Order: sequence, then structure tokens, then C-alpha cells
Amino acid sequence: MLVICSASDGLHQVGSRGHLPLPANARHMCRIEPGQPVLLAAIVTYDLLVVHPVSTVVRLLADLHTHLAGVGNER
Repeated sequence: MLVICSASDGLHQVGSRGHLPLPANARHMCRIEPGQPVLLAAIVTYDLLVVHPVSTVVRLLADLHTHLAGVGNER
């Protein structure tokens, strides 16, 4: 997961096509490959953007659904 904050003097900015470049070292730390889909979540109150790799979201949802399927099914 990457957390991005707004900075008027920042090195990176949203381009004319709406793309936000993610620095290679940050992508590598989060195992995000170039062109890989990500989920963006805005925390407007704090002017933050959170970038989640889709693979992480899939895993978390699978874990949640497994947990929910097991709740109340104890024998």
C-alpha cells in the first residue's frame, strides 16, 4: 500500500491523461508492477490518496468471505 499526500512543490503530479506516476522504488517496495491495476482510495479529510495493489484487495476480500462463510457454521 502506498499513501500519497498533496504537495504544491512535489516532484510528481497527475498528468493531462489523469495518470499519476508512481516512483519505481515505491512500486517495488509494494510489489506493484508497471501497468498493474490498483485500487485508489481517497481520504479527503486529510488530502491523502491510498494506492492498494489489486492482488492485496483480492486476498483481503477472499479472507473476509472465508471468515463470513464460517461464522455461525460451527458444529
